[in-house]
Amino acid sequence: MIVSSAPGRVDLFNTHQDYKGLPVVPAAVDLRTTVEGELRMGDVIKVKSINMNEEVELRMSDELKVGQWSSYVLAALKALSMHGYFIGGAELTIRSSVPVGSGLASSAALLVSVVNWFNKAYGLGLSKRDIAELAYEAEHNVMGIPCGRLDQYSSSYGGLIILETRPPYRVEELGVKGLDFIVVDSGVRHSTMNVHTVRQRELREALSMLKESIPRSHWDKLNKPLDEIDWDWLAAAAKDYLNTLSDVHRRRLEFTILMNESTKKAIVELRKSKPDRRVLGEIMNEQHRLLRDLYEVSIPELEEIKRVLDLNGALGSKISGAGMGGSIVALAEDRKEAERILDSIKSKWRGWVVSIDQGVS
Repeated sequence: MIVSSAPGRVDLFNTHQDYKGLPVVPAAVDLRTTVEGELRMGDVIKVKSINMNEEVELRMSDELKVGQWSSYVLAALKALSMHGYFIGGAELTIRSSVPVGSGLASSAALLVSVVNWFNKAYGLGLSKRDIAELAYEAEHNVMGIPCGRLDQYSSSYGGLIILETRPPYRVEELGVKGLDFIVVDSGVRHSTMNVHTVRQRELREALSMLKESIPRSHWDKLNKPLDEIDWDWLAAAAKDYLNTLSDVHRRRLEFTILMNESTKKAIVELRKSKPDRRVLGEIMNEQHRLLRDLYEVSIPELEEIKRVLDLNGALGSKISGAGMGGSIVALAEDRKEAERILDSIKSKWRGWVVSIDQGVS
């Protein structure tokens, strides 16, 4: 019996920036997805989901089915095959404590766990980076979801990391431990694809509009994919031209600039031997305001959860994930305080106290 396990994550700092080539700071948490099973003769992969109470049979030649959990498994297999790895028959069982659609990277935890299962089953020798890249390719390239690499790298590496989202995708493992979070699920389900697609389109439109007012000599700096834009240059050079844009397009660029500046402050704190939780909480609050007011991915249900968490003593709280539903993550003074805060609101919402956890294993 081979068992593979990968964590979900909370999206701490620089939410919605990984597809722009900017550094992001996720933390893997102790809500995990586990794949267990054995190799079998033939080319059929039998997969049973305990959570979905469903069993399917997959073959590499099968087409992906939109909205099916099994498509994530198939996408992982196709990504492995595209890199020349042979995948034969298997019988797998999947269990997960990562809630689906709650902004905690349930899809990445599944993909990373599946890739790692076949890595161990066939002795492929894949590194954590390899596993993260294959999981990313499965979701982004095979399934066509316009995500960045934040979720897959967080699930594969574990812990609290800084991920540089431009090649060569450098990972800095911070070694920060002992942070205690409350995650509260709004119960509102969202589509990461829909949220990302709209905001990315608005950003591309904003950069195109900016060319109408910015000096022509700078146009080459704007004619690039989002993840190749020099956002630090843009923050300095374009600030006097942002008011020439429509309100929506101005807000999207202001969000990107201000969110990145906020994250730089968080990184300075996180690199200290003993980060100040209150400083981190203040930055979480700041980033939530940017997500709400400039990126407009909050909804009343999320705002009410944040209000109640803050009233009950959270040091800071913000949207975790794409927004428009999903969860709020809050930072507490310690584990006991986190449990007290959760206890005070659990009659109204589903939630968890989570800690930083290891990566895929």
